[in-house]
Amino acid sequence: MSRIAAAVLAVLALTQDRQPLDVARLLAARYPETPSMSYIPALAWSGALRLSALTGEERWKEKARRQMQPFVTGEKPAIAEPYQLTSLAGHFALSDLGEADNLVPASSLATAAADFIVSTAPGEIVKFKRGWTDDMFMASGLLARVSRRGDRYFEGTIGSLLTSYAEKLQRPDGLFIHAVEGPHAWGRGNGFAALGMAEALTYFNERWPDRARVLQIFRRHMRALAAHQSDDGAWRQVVDEPTSYRELTVTAMTVAAMARGIRSGWLDNSFRSNIDRGWRAVAARVGDDGTVRDVCAGTGAGPTKEYYLNRPVINGADDRGGAMALQAALEVEELRRIK
Repeated sequence: MSRIAAAVLAVLALTQDRQPLDVARLLAARYPETPSMSYIPALAWSGALRLSALTGEERWKEKARRQMQPFVTGEKPAIAEPYQLTSLAGHFALSDLGEADNLVPASSLATAAADFIVSTAPGEIVKFKRGWTDDMFMASGLLARVSRRGDRYFEGTIGSLLTSYAEKLQRPDGLFIHAVEGPHAWGRGNGFAALGMAEALTYFNERWPDRARVLQIFRRHMRALAAHQSDDGAWRQVVDEPTSYRELTVTAMTVAAMARGIRSGWLDNSFRSNIDRGWRAVAARVGDDGTVRDVCAGTGAGPTKEYYLNRPVINGADDRGGAMALQAALEVEELRRIK
């Protein structure tokens, strides 16, 4: 074992008993530091609403409500140029707020965004797509929530998107490449695929025509990810590259998807050890002040493996890393409650 690996394992031993709710409170208090209409703050807001529901502590909901209020009132435009799927996806938090508070204006904004991104052009499923695995989460997180409320029915849209992306981007071994023009198993790209499918499976019931196919894709993906978990429980910046560093967001997203998978009955209990080790790896990368480490910076599609290996690493306060770690903490907490 290398000296670095030994040091990481030593840190993990110290964080072994770190409780998910303690970490969740720490992260919900800090993030998002820069509120905007984007999927990154939305992950933190959605997490804060869930944390309030789990604990009965109103302050987490109040913080999310306060930060989203300018969009609800129209003080800030929720749908604004330049139109990007990553920005429009942020409306899933407004959907969650609308449901939590029975707040019609928030729900209506989410519905408007869902309608806005669904394309009627021949051969196009959603507008503003990039063709990356990122799209699988950006579209599913919003459309599945809106559809469940009965405002619109997007089952066919999401089914077509997830299955067509899997046909292009899922390798025979089950891992996802990031994009056709980025043919490498980027960590967060695999996380986006995993959470996108998990969102659809969560909000669309057994009558969803594409459920069996998406569930098959999801299970194959989870088995592939489990096979590439590192010795400290984390997943890597390039999942199948042993020399790649252990990265927080792919670890958090994989833990979240696996934990929800067991809790929802999509996966069996053989994944529990992966989740437990993965959670310790997440907790080890969250500081007592809510800062995070080993977070890959924002990343587009790149043609070479070196492009992904050499992306900047963020250590410190980071809205993206903090929000994704919050999602992992909440999913692990909910899974532990059903033991």
